[in-house]
Amino acid sequence: MLLKNIKDIAIENGTWSIIRTDIINLNVITESIRILPYTGAGLNKDEKVENARLPYFAQVFYYLVYQLKTIPSEDAFFTRYIKWNDPENTNPKVFRCNGQELSVEGLKSRLLRTYPSLIRDIHCYYYLLESEKFQFVNYSLVDDIFSGIDITVKYQDKLYGISIHIDTIRATKYKKKKENRHDYDGINEIILVAKFSELNRVGKFYLLGERHLNEILTKIEAADFVGVR
Repeated sequence: MLLKNIKDIAIENGTWSIIRTDIINLNVITESIRILPYTGAGLNKDEKVENARLPYFAQVFYYLVYQLKTIPSEDAFFTRYIKWNDPENTNPKVFRCNGQELSVEGLKSRLLRTYPSLIRDIHCYYYLLESEKFQFVNYSLVDDIFSGIDITVKYQDKLYGISIHIDTIRATKYKKKKENRHDYDGINEIILVAKFSELNRVGKFYLLGERHLNEILTKIEAADFVGVR
């Protein structure tokens, strides 16, 4: 028996993989979200930070979920992001990135505005997984960043890429950027447009639920007849 819920440790052509099971589940995710504080509402934007190409927030977020076996607090998330991406910096007001000096306050504002969507996405992953409606449910950081697909599911032996879109001004702008940046040809993409007013409030966050699962299933079943791009 392998210990610490490790299913396998594999090395393939020099690439290491550690496969762990039973790290977290939907209940653990939901209950951790319920008690999380959130201070990101209404923070000022720094245009220099907003326009900067920053290291991906999602990479640090998902690594921390894997490491901590729960959702990281906003302070843990921000602290680790700084530590990973500007480890030598001793100025608490400046974040150095790609030859630029950026405001730490502005960086925190941008990171905290992304934080709820990262929480919503991982909760959605476990919601779809534990619905048992799909043959498998997959999240890939590479697919998310470089292909614009939030979650991939297999349903009746066909693969579908789920793109989650919340109908806020900020989310709409981000979705347009993704469409311009990524090539969706050949991908069975299902776009879930969720009204913010129809999200489920858990603590200080807003999450997807049963109505959104049903909408995904409806779109998938319809796509089998009309085709998807």
